Amino acid sequence: MHLGWKASAVFIENYYTGAHTIVNQGGTNSGKTYAILQVLFCLAAQRSNQVITITGQDIPHLKSGVLRDALGIYSGSVQLAKKIRAYNKSDRIFKFYNGTIIEFKSYADAQDAKSGKRDYLFVNEANGINWEIYSELALRTRKRIYIDYNPNSAFWVHDNLLGGPGVQLIISDH
Repeated sequence: MHLGWKASAVFIENYYTGAHTIVNQGGTNSGKTYAILQVLFCLAAQRSNQVITITGQDIPHLKSGVLRDALGIYSGSVQLAKKIRAYNKSDRIFKFYNGTIIEFKSYADAQDAKSGKRDYLFVNEANGINWEIYSELALRTRKRIYIDYNPNSAFWVHDNLLGGPGVQLIISDH
């Protein structure tokens, strides 16, 4: 289900994976964030009563990056717009007719990250989030975790996730 857009190779890899945790490493403009958002919109449209959380280091960062991309995907797809009941700008939540929500949130610390459970998690530019916050979010994610980052330097993804069971690495470039 592609909701009116052309599926990129990065979309296809992320959509059809069987892994629990999908790590997307790629440079700026490699398409990783955009493809993951398209995957999450597809999942939201297909599956009822799901909670999808998209997080980043802080709200200004989310607004200028991944949320801006999400709004572009939403406004560019008539098929997707028909699936969405409302977008709440102040709470940054897409509400679908089938009861699914996509929320954009940031967490101040690990204690803050203990609030709420979800079905899917997307950690955008994960090198801006600390391991403790990620761990609390991951513990409370039932189905699948998507992670993306630019490969500037090694961080907790390399130390704690890559090579582990249920973890798939997808490398994208321009």
